[in-house]
Amino acid sequence: MSVRAERAVARKYIGRIQWEMILIALGQFSVWLTVFVLGIRGVLPLWAGFPIAVVCCCLAYLPSHEAQHGNIAGAREELRWLNTLVGNLSLANLCFPYVYARATHMKHHAYTNDPERDPDHHYVADRWWKAALEVHREPSLALVQRHLNEDPVFRKDVTQGVIIRKGFSILMVACAIAWPLPTLLLWWLPSKIGLSYLTVFFSYMPHRPGTERSRYRLARFWQTKFVPRYVVQSMTHHAVHHMYPRIPHWSQPEALQELEPFIVAHGMEGAELLPTRH
Repeated sequence: MSVRAERAVARKYIGRIQWEMILIALGQFSVWLTVFVLGIRGVLPLWAGFPIAVVCCCLAYLPSHEAQHGNIAGAREELRWLNTLVGNLSLANLCFPYVYARATHMKHHAYTNDPERDPDHHYVADRWWKAALEVHREPSLALVQRHLNEDPVFRKDVTQGVIIRKGFSILMVACAIAWPLPTLLLWWLPSKIGLSYLTVFFSYMPHRPGTERSRYRLARFWQTKFVPRYVVQSMTHHAVHHMYPRIPHWSQPEALQELEPFIVAHGMEGAELLPTRH
């Protein structure tokens, strides 16, 4: 049950290209853009396009998240550009800059559950509905001010991200002036719903109460009572990601089966919830 033996198991699942995430990123963005254009032209009723746009926005973050960790191209150095492509394209309909997301997410992993250094900690410190609302505030530099002062590369990325975010805002305002209802129902509102969904199931549920920083307490295993884990994009075993961020998301269930003895032995939170089949 040593960390060395655990890492030997994990290494078997690291390094492959995530074709699934490439397809999800390109697919959801293409579908959303098509729905938006058809809605503008009046070909697709807004009531029909709205739920499709919402689903696309809910699927927007996970491919980018994998890109932030370099997991799209895996061990293929010559394909590293895929990480940047997928990362940027996948977040476009959320109006969220990839460079900002990557910078803050890396700090989240470096300082998980540290209330003074983890940029995501404020999402898990209270009720789920508060987390769902909190994400819609403009990115506050006060939340990452310490990193801005200490890390020049981080400061550069965040500054660039803020500029890109303003560019997205200008583009959305221009669309709202030209096509008010399609922009509201096929872009603005779906992006807001998507961000709330992502904050609750990607930040709040895996990390609450967000107080421990030991190796086996960075995240927890949990279950959904009323919906399959696929509806929450398998964030029920997000704790595996914090153990080994380079294990591709699609390979996590398989890796979990082999890592389960280590998880149980070290008493990770929620280990008793792990099903026989993942």
